[in-house]
Order: sequence, then structure tokens, then C-alpha cells
Amino acid sequence: MTIVQRPAGRFVDALTMLVVCGLSLLLLVYVAYGEAQRHFLQFQLEKLQSQGRVVQSAIERYLRPGSLPLRQFVGFSNLAEPIVDSDPAVAGINVFDERDRLVFSAGKKLRLLPAEDGGIKGVREGSEYFQAVLPLRNRFESVGSLAISMPRKLALERVDRAFEPLLTLAGGLSVAFALFVTAAGPRLAGRRLPWLQIAYAMTFLVMTGFVVGTLVSLYSEGAQAKVKALADTLVQRIGDIVHYDIDFAEISGLDRTFAEYRKLNPEMSAAGLSIDGVVAIHTDPNAIGRPWVGDRRSYEYSFDIVSPASQRKVTVAVALPFDIVYRQVLRSVKNFAALFVASAFLAGIFLQLASSLQRSVAVRRNAAGGKARRSEEDLALGFVKPVFFVAVFMEHLTYAFLPQFMHQAATASGYSPAAASVPFMAYYLVFALSLIPAGHFVQRYGTRPLMCGGLLLSGGGLALLALPLDFSVLVLARALSGIGQGVLFISIQSYILTMALPGRKTQGAAIIVWGFQGGMISGMAIGSLLVSYITPSGVFSLAGLIALAMAAYSAGLVPPAPRQEEVLGRVGASLRRLGHDLTQVLRDVEFLRTMLLVGVPAKAVMTGIVIFALPLLLADLGFAQEDIGQILMVYAFGVLLASTFVSRLVDRTGNTDSVLFRGSVLSGIGLVLAGAVGWDATPGEGDGVVETILLVAGVFVVGAAHGFINAPVVTRIADSELAARIGAGAATAAYRFLERIGHVAGPVLVGQLFLLFGQSAIVVAWIGLAVLVFGLLFLVRPAPSTVATQRRPLL
Repeated sequence: MTIVQRPAGRFVDALTMLVVCGLSLLLLVYVAYGEAQRHFLQFQLEKLQSQGRVVQSAIERYLRPGSLPLRQFVGFSNLAEPIVDSDPAVAGINVFDERDRLVFSAGKKLRLLPAEDGGIKGVREGSEYFQAVLPLRNRFESVGSLAISMPRKLALERVDRAFEPLLTLAGGLSVAFALFVTAAGPRLAGRRLPWLQIAYAMTFLVMTGFVVGTLVSLYSEGAQAKVKALADTLVQRIGDIVHYDIDFAEISGLDRTFAEYRKLNPEMSAAGLSIDGVVAIHTDPNAIGRPWVGDRRSYEYSFDIVSPASQRKVTVAVALPFDIVYRQVLRSVKNFAALFVASAFLAGIFLQLASSLQRSVAVRRNAAGGKARRSEEDLALGFVKPVFFVAVFMEHLTYAFLPQFMHQAATASGYSPAAASVPFMAYYLVFALSLIPAGHFVQRYGTRPLMCGGLLLSGGGLALLALPLDFSVLVLARALSGIGQGVLFISIQSYILTMALPGRKTQGAAIIVWGFQGGMISGMAIGSLLVSYITPSGVFSLAGLIALAMAAYSAGLVPPAPRQEEVLGRVGASLRRLGHDLTQVLRDVEFLRTMLLVGVPAKAVMTGIVIFALPLLLADLGFAQEDIGQILMVYAFGVLLASTFVSRLVDRTGNTDSVLFRGSVLSGIGLVLAGAVGWDATPGEGDGVVETILLVAGVFVVGAAHGFINAPVVTRIADSELAARIGAGAATAAYRFLERIGHVAGPVLVGQLFLLFGQSAIVVAWIGLAVLVFGLLFLVRPAPSTVATQRRPLL
């Protein structure tokens, strides 16, 4: 980035860096705060459930025969009151009958909160309290419920206190980054090292280190509170034995009590009782009779039970493994890594925008000639980059949860689950159909009005999804977004081709490639994290607001592009030209072979499998929303990495057939890998590790395969004899239009397969085998080669 040394320019630099860095760090803190609230609260609520299971177990032993009424249970106070007295986080323990009428209470008498979908299983949330609700059953049926309540304020205020210093730190680091760039920029400008990016990354990593340290402290505190509560509850159950100095050998069944307690709390690694330092009871039979030895890999809480009537030293100990905390922290770090990548893309875009704002002043001051034309071009392209990036970003904010959202909306409106594919089909269909009219309107009215209109249409369609609408209206909303994205795509493409100098058209077109992949990665990462905190409606509303802001930006800051009046024509003429070109290309066997065996299947896999089916399947497998978004990110990374390598390979060898064949084969292999998670014989079933590895590997391979196909397939069409006859532009334009058959057909085809064979990953594997067969058929040449590049060896 060029740093202007004038005081005013330096102030603009400092302010820009402060805003960009500050927003990135605040987003990190916000996501971390949501993670902390969710997981620390989960520790607290699991502690409540563990305490409640002790009371539940005693009551259900009484109820088990099936003939005794709940109201006649004796001993509730002796069980519940010690828990309330020993733990300030417990506001009250209440028992309700099958009609939710209060039967017993200890502590505050609180009503039973209504059940809601989502959240932690068995936990209900109110405006003032959280309740862990456990059913009470006899041999035949449920006869009531037990609710143990915790004040909401008490549960969350600890997280608030821990994160207050992080807000101050985020502000301080943002100011330090801005001052560093302003002070050191003039000295470091022109260096080979990307010092600005390195400084930004270091600032983000420092903030991440403090955030992770805070999370470790919170999670450790939550785990220790949980293990203490477990030990206290166990002590209460055997305290009378010590108090009355009864010999433990005379009490039968204590070993079963400890074993049952661990069964009720499976996260415990051990629980035991020692007398004078020697283990008398332990969940691990091999430890009995030996001196008590603590486990350094666990949080251990021991409690000495003291009684004046007894000279024995009786100790109860409970252990909880460190892994519980480490797993939560590693999960958060994974989310931060995805957020870092997304923030890097966003920061890069807005740092370039800041540079364009500064250069705009210089361009207006300086004058004429080729340098001025070059500066104006750079300035225009710099201003338009954020428009396309943000348009893709706001659309992909929803992709980690949009299929599940549409699936629920379709079933709630009484439609078949397969109808969930209709909004996706509608989006891609109207996207394709809007391209030709959009091109005509761009020529007639200019690019900037259509940029603004496309953003408003796309954002309006997303904002409508936040409303409680019928499924048919949701389909229309997606169609509206599809029109907006199609119009926006054509207006951006036309703007770039108009403003870029003749020798720099390819560099201008790279804005679309980079903007799409970067916006896709950033949108999926951030959207999948935000949906857990602000719900799908919040994400849809946010996307609508972003569209509105970008429409205002496009109208106010994007320089207008000159009109090209000489190419004006009517929509009917454009359609007739397209119809003529389609007539020519559909008669060409090689064109059809390339399109039907390579191009269309690749697009169908992208929309039908990656965008539509995978989120549904991952949700069914129990993956969290952020995991779904991050797995979809892997696809985009695969496309980016493979495209960079393959483009150089094709330019060097000119052998597109070999590349396309390998892409088809890799796509099939990746789909088979991802679909293997639905196979009953998949090893490691139950732990989820093998399934996750197969999914991530499969999705990455599919992304890399599409990197082998996306650009080379267009090159193959452009180098064909058909292109020599009708023109490369006409041939590639016809191909680009026809390949969208795959976009439209993909979700519909997969939706129907799910309806016929069930919503299973095995369907994905079978589609992968079909793609492999298409790749092999692509090797078959029914006639002499009509494509120049086919004279080269295939492999």
C-alpha cells in the first residue's frame, strides 16, 4: 500500500487502519465472547444436571414399581436442601407432577419454564433463570419432572467480567497498529516483504493469544466448579456414615453407588473414597487397597469428611480429565483460524479501498496523458473491487445453514422435503435468464445504476427471508436474489471491460475470480459463526443491511463508466444472436461431449452437492453450524489452489483434455470419499474422527477437481474448430450459458434422489461414481479430433 506522507494523508491512513483493524479484532472478541458464553454456560448447566441426577435417581428408585404416587415420596428435603445450601448457583430445586403442578421444592419455588426447540438438551431458558429439567419415570411412563434452576445473571456475569479487559486490549492494539503503519509506512514502502500484511497478522495473533488465554481460564474454572459440585454431591450421600462413625465394611452396595454415580456422569474419569490414605472404594477396581494417587491429567477435587465421633480420615475425590477443557479450547481456536482467514480477505479489500481513496485525490490534482489514463483505470478498478467481493460475501453468509432453513420451511408449509431444492433451482434459473437482459440494460443505462439495482434486489431477497413467510414466498425471495446477483455480475463485468486498458483486460477479469472465491470463503466462515449467536433471521437482516450500504457506496464512490452507444441493440436481437449461436454449437459433437460429460456435471456437483446437499447431511450427522461453514470453506480453498497450478500447466502444455479428464476423475473420487461416511462399514463409527477426515478430504478433492475444470474447459471451447468457425466469443458465451443447466439441475436432481433413496451420504457416493463414468466416457472419441489441443497425448 502506498503511504502518503502529507499530514492529511497520514491522518487518513491512521484512521483507515484503526477502523479496519478495530473491526477485525472486535469481530474476534465478539465471536470469542459467544463461544465463551456458550461453553462456560454449558459447564454450568451440565453441573446443574449432574446435581439434579442425584435427586432424580433417588426418586425414580421409589417410583420404579409403578404403583406408588409421586406425592408420597419421603426424603426430598434431605436430598435437595444440602445441594441448594452448598452451591450459591442453585436457586431452587422443584418437582412437578405430570400436569406441571408443584409437588416438592427446596430453595425458591419457581414455575416450570416452557420447553423450546434447540439449545442444550434438557435445559430450558427464561428471562431470569436457566432450568435443567430431568424427567421422573416409573416402569411404565413419565409421572413428572425435576427442575433445578440457576439465575441467568449469575451464569453469565463471570464471562462479562473476563471479557471487559479484552475490549480495552482490542482498542489498544488497533491504535498501535494504526500508529505503526502511519509512522513506519514511509520507511517501509517499496520493500519486498509484505510488511503491512505481516503487521496485521501479528496484531491479530497477539489478540488471539489473549483471547485463548481467557477462554482457557474460563473453561478451567467451569470444569473445576463442575468437579467440585460432583464431589460435594457425593459427600452429601455418604456424610452420615462418617458422622455416625459407621464402619464402611458394614454398608453394602457403596461400590455400586460410586459406579452408578459415574454412569450418571460419564464425563468423570474417576471417583473414589479413601480411609486414612488407602483407597477403599473406587470406580477403577485395580486402585482399591492402594494409596491414593492423584492424576496429573485431570482436575481433581477431594473433600475430607470430618466428624468428632470418628478418628478416621475419610476423603472423597472426583476427577475430571483436562481433555474436556482442551477440546473446547481447540474448537474455539479452529473457529478463530477460520475467522482470521475471513478477516484477512476483508481487511485486504478495505486496505486497497483506502489506497484508492488516497490516490483519487492525486488523480484529481494531476493532469493528463497516458499516466493519467492509467491512474484513472487503477482508481476505478480499486473502487469496484469491494462491490463484487461484498456482493458474493453477503450471499454466502447464508450458505452454511440455508438448505436446513429451506428444508424446515418446506416441511412446515406442508410440502415434501424434496421441495427444499426448489429455492436453489429458482435462484440459479433466474440468475441465468437475467444475464442477457442485464447486458442490454447495461448498454442502455450504464453500469452504475445496475450495480445499485442488483445490490438492492439481492439484499432485498435475503432480507425477506428474515420474515415469517410461506414457503412459496421464500422461493420468490430467492428468485429475487438470483436476479439481483445476475444483474450485478453483468454490470461488474461490463464495468471492468470498459474501464480496463486494452493490455490489462485479464488483470481486470481477475477481480471477478478473486472476488468470488474470497467472498465465498469469508462469507461462509463469518456467517456460520454468527448464526449461532444472532439466529438465521439476524444473518438475513445483516445481509440486507450490507447490501443497502454497498448500494449507497456504489452510487456515491464508484466512478461512472462511459456509455458504449455504438453497441446498443434490443433484447430481441441479443436473444436471436444467442439462438443462432446455440443452433451452431448444439450441432457440434465435441462441444456437446465437453459440456455434457465435464462442464455440466461439475456445475451440478457444485450446486447440488456442495451448496445444497452437504449442509443437510452434515447437520444430520450432528456437525455444528460453524463446522459446516468451515468444511464448505475447504471446497473454495481447493478451487483456489488448483486453479493457480492448473492455469500455468495449461498455458505451458496446451493439453486441456488431460486436465479435464483428471478433474472429472478427481471429482468422482472426492464425492465417493465424502459419501463414504454414510456407509455402514466405515471404520471408527462413533468417535466421528474418521468421518470428519473423510468429509474434509472429499470436499477438498472436489474443490481441487473443479479447479482443474473451471478455466481449462473454457480454454478448450475457445481453441476448438467450432470457435474458429463462429468466433471464440460466441462459442464461449454459448457454453457459459448452457453450462448453467448444471447449476439449475443440480439441486433438483439431488433433492429427488434424496426423496427416492433417503437423505443419506450414500447418494453422494453414487453420484461420484456417475461422475467417474462421465470422465471415462470423455476419453472416448467418436470422431476425428475437432479440437486443436487433442493432437497432444492424453496422459
